[in-house]
Amino acid sequence: MKKKTVIITGGNSGLGYQCALNIAKNDPDYHILLACRNLKKADTAAEMLKSETGNPNISTMELDLASLSSIRMFYDAFSKADLPPLYAVVCNAGISAGGVPGEKYTKDGYEMIFGVSHLGHFLLTNLLLNLMGKSGRIVFVSSDMHNPPPFFRLKLVYDNAKAISARSSGMLQYCTSKLCNIYCSYEMARLLATKTDRQITVNAFNPGAMSDTNFIRIEGNILLQGIMRGFSRVMGVIVGKPSSSVKSGAILASLIIEPALAEMTGKYLDRGKDIKSSLLSYNKDNARELWKTSMELSKLSQSETIFGQ
Repeated sequence: MKKKTVIITGGNSGLGYQCALNIAKNDPDYHILLACRNLKKADTAAEMLKSETGNPNISTMELDLASLSSIRMFYDAFSKADLPPLYAVVCNAGISAGGVPGEKYTKDGYEMIFGVSHLGHFLLTNLLLNLMGKSGRIVFVSSDMHNPPPFFRLKLVYDNAKAISARSSGMLQYCTSKLCNIYCSYEMARLLATKTDRQITVNAFNPGAMSDTNFIRIEGNILLQGIMRGFSRVMGVIVGKPSSSVKSGAILASLIIEPALAEMTGKYLDRGKDIKSSLLSYNKDNARELWKTSMELSKLSQSETIFGQ
């Protein structure tokens, strides 16, 4: 196998770390690049991965998805880096319903959950597509909360991306951002199939309810942290989708490295199983509006994309 680079956003812990671990163990010809906001944590994770897998081909690069300029700087730095050709991007980083304490908006003025989980990854993947060859894989990590269970009593609707980018953080915004991940996956898969001759697959992945990650962050209170982890486990059982970063990380890695999945695209994969996403997620007008407005919000020109070349 020719050497290939796989970029994993937020790969220093949890699901992203486990995904990196499984890819690195599979074949040393995969070069893993952890793209993280905190470079110190990323460097520590990279050394741990090298030790655990025996694969020395793991590196790090700074990426703040809450900053459009940081995303462009990452793209420029990666373009000039002496690394194997880009084969895959795992859009794993995200913000929980609690948001980030003290930070409600991205550096560009958009609501933080939407800005990081969707808009940042939208700009990143569109830029990186320029560096991918004839084949490749992109996976957006979504959630079953794109279609919240009835007992959450959340009415999820999609009006327009500009309005969503200005809303307040919270559970409804988190659910909406995960819906946007699916819209983006479906629309990117459609554009690649209809406007290019490249065999690049794009899928959305639901890891299930993972109780062993630090995704739900409760600062300072150890007791409350334990309660929230317990709550997460219970919720996983209630919605019928309990998992762990270890289990789901292995499945996520398979979407990148499994030869049999090389042509699967435009799918919603619930812990690896191809199922239907919500009825709302198949609204093509919404997906196209999100794409068009996301280009405006991220200041991405058509000429910068492979779809406008």
